[in-house]
Amino acid sequence: MTEEELFARRPLGMRMAMVVRQWRAVIDGAITDTGLTQSSWTVLMQLHQLGDNVSVSELAEMQGIELPPLMRTLACLEEHGYLVRSVSPYDKRIRLLALTPAGKNVLATLTQIIETWQQRLTENIPADRLEAFNDTLNQLACNLRSFREQDNKTE
Repeated sequence: MTEEELFARRPLGMRMAMVVRQWRAVIDGAITDTGLTQSSWTVLMQLHQLGDNVSVSELAEMQGIELPPLMRTLACLEEHGYLVRSVSPYDKRIRLLALTPAGKNVLATLTQIIETWQQRLTENIPADRLEAFNDTLNQLACNLRSFREQDNKTE
């Protein structure tokens, strides 16, 4: 049996996890010059998507991680000058996050690297199949979010 056949026989979740680990390893190797880690580059990308003045707790929820590891990542990013934290003018308990110009610059470099690798990864996949895959991936994410919301309601 070939490696591809063995891979195809594994459960869906296991295959997704394996692909994600391989993707992270490729990207981590490609961005070593930036000094970013997997946790820091995903936080930068998420902050960019959410926009300035997102709360720490909102970012944690969007990232799907607990506050303690996120706080360590934020401290590192702040130390490198990639983001700033401020206090919400409406609630002094809420800390807001925003990318700095240096953060936006490193994010532009990071985005270019990821887009190049994504293009390489998908170059032999027909556009219609890639679109169907993206739709399916989005639906899986929606389903998982619904499961989490249902679980939170029953606790």
